[in-house]
Amino acid sequence: MKISTTRFGELELNEADVFHFSDGIIGFPDFQYFVVLEHNPGSPFKWIQSTTEPEMAFVVVDPLLLDPDYPMDKVREAIATDKRTPKDIGAAVIAVVPPAPHPITVNLLAPLALDPELRTGRQVILNGTDYTTRHVIVQEEEPSSETGTK
Repeated sequence: MKISTTRFGELELNEADVFHFSDGIIGFPDFQYFVVLEHNPGSPFKWIQSTTEPEMAFVVVDPLLLDPDYPMDKVREAIATDKRTPKDIGAAVIAVVPPAPHPITVNLLAPLALDPELRTGRQVILNGTDYTTRHVIVQEEEPSSETGTK
């Protein structure tokens, strides 16, 4: 299948690579089909791109890279089915990358659960945790007044 995107141009995708989010993503319930794309080789960041809306793409990162104790059991439970144990369920958290000097933040409270076998996804709310929707991961440094550099 071919899709058109504003960030990546036209892409040729295998339909088996598309994740179906039956409830959409919070704030975007009408967009249910997404594909995960690499950002740059070796980068911890990826993109989750809508297959139906060219402009809809989110920067995401694996929450385990930010917190090795991230409650993946809760993420897995939220997307589990009666038919199998979802041991391979992954997660991604949406990042917000504003212009400098504002910090890059991630939404650790509402991760995206991704089932690579069934190609399904669901946004999960981790109630009862201390996670926030704006966890700072990179704080842009102000230029030094002595050197004028960062």
